[in-house]
Formats: sequence, structure tokens, C-alpha cells
Amino acid sequence: MNISEKTKIPLEILVATTNRNSLDFINNMFKNNVLENYQVLIINQTSENMLLESDKPNIRVINSFETGLSRSRNLAIQHAIGDICLLSDDDVIYLKNFEKQILKSYKELPGAGVITFKTLTPNNKPYSKYPEKIIGLESFYRKVLSIEISFKKEIIIENKLFFDENFGLGSVFQDCENRLFLEEVLKNKQINAYFSPEFIVVHEPLSSSDDVTSDRYMFARSALFYKYHGVLGWIYVCKLIFSLVNRKYIKLNNVPHKLKVAKQSINTYKSMVHGE
Repeated sequence: MNISEKTKIPLEILVATTNRNSLDFINNMFKNNVLENYQVLIINQTSENMLLESDKPNIRVINSFETGLSRSRNLAIQHAIGDICLLSDDDVIYLKNFEKQILKSYKELPGAGVITFKTLTPNNKPYSKYPEKIIGLESFYRKVLSIEISFKKEIIIENKLFFDENFGLGSVFQDCENRLFLEEVLKNKQINAYFSPEFIVVHEPLSSSDDVTSDRYMFARSALFYKYHGVLGWIYVCKLIFSLVNRKYIKLNNVPHKLKVAKQSINTYKSMVHGE
């Protein structure tokens, strides 16, 4: 009996993708595992002439005509049927029996509502500098990739925790969505969130969130700072720019341009949220 035939689904993988009309990509994601043993929900953001269909009982597909990664995540959360859900992108490869690590962690942490895990790069190195043991997520959440986030669906739904659709790829501010989501989780005292030092997935060593010198990054970060701190967010903007200069990621003569990007971002956020 495969997992899709069970009335209770312990784990479901929520995959975000775009413009697909074939399930071929999913085979590579699960090449180390037996795909039929996993329940998968695919959110395919696409157009009416590029629809994705599934003839596999364990793979459900929702074709969405909206755009934005955060909207995709939220739609997946709303339609998930697994007790535990794992966020995913279409370019990852899961390690063999990765689900055992996830289910084991929730068994060892029975009060957990959210647990994040570890990613390997294709050359078998850790994606990031991870803690070496189970810890509360408070001190590590800013470095978490979306593909490392798992959660108990019922807890997330009950507490109405969703991704901010103004942030994330395809949105106005094309970054910071994971940080915002996890900060909302951590602010909710009803939810226990942890990091578990178990590798579950392989991903290329760079992601869009790593491009700290880009205007996209500055634009998103500036809106984030204003969202949380109001006019005092400018202090954090300046600290970020100073850090980029100090680390020699940008040159001193780039500072006026970065400040201009930050101003455009904050004005855009104020206009969207406050109508200013």
C-alpha cells in the first residue's frame, strides 16, 4: 500500500513550480527514493495553455494563474492534506529515506509545530554553517532556506500563519519571505519551532537569497526594515550598507545608489500598505 492510499498521511511535500506541462521534473527530485511512496502537492503557476496534469494517485496538481512564490506557498498550505508538510522547489533532490529523518525529529520533539533541517550541496558539503545539535529556531531562523522548512499543517492553519505575499520571488519585494514567515511563527507563543541537524535534501550552493549585492536584495531588505521599525528602519538600512562596504561586497562609490534603492523601496512599501 503506498502512502496515497492511507487515510492518514504523515508527510506531504509541497512543491512550487512554474509553467510545467509534464511531471518529468519530479522524477529527478525523487531519484534516490521511490516516488510512489510519497504524497506530493504541486502548485504550478502557469497560463491556461500550459497546464500540468497528474495521472499518479499520490501526486496532486493545482494549476494557478497567479504569480509569486509566496502565493504559491500559501495556496499549497491551504490545500495540503498531510499531517506534516515540507516546503519544496522543483530543483531539489531528496536524500534517500529523507522522510525518516523528518518523522523521527517530530517524534523526538512531540511539541514541535515547525522544524527546519539541513541541505547538502552537490559536492556533498553543507549548504550553510549549521548548528551541531537540536536547538530552538530563534538563533538560526534568518539563515533557513524554504526547502528546509517543515511544519504541522493543523497548527499553521489554526494560527493563520501564511507567507506575506508582498515578499518573495515574483512579488514586489523579491526576497525575505522565509524570514518573515518564521518570525511570525516565533512570535506566536503557541508554536514551538526547532532546528534539527539532519540532512534531507540537495541543492546547488547558491540561491537567489544569496545575492546580497543586488538591488533586488536591497529593495526587499529595506521594505522589511521599514515594515518592522518604521522610520527607524533607516538605521538598519545604513547598517546593512556599511556591512556590505566593510566586507568589500560593494565599493564606497556604490553607497549613494544603494541609498536611492532603499528610498524607492520604502516609498513603495508605504504606498502599498499605508496608501501614502
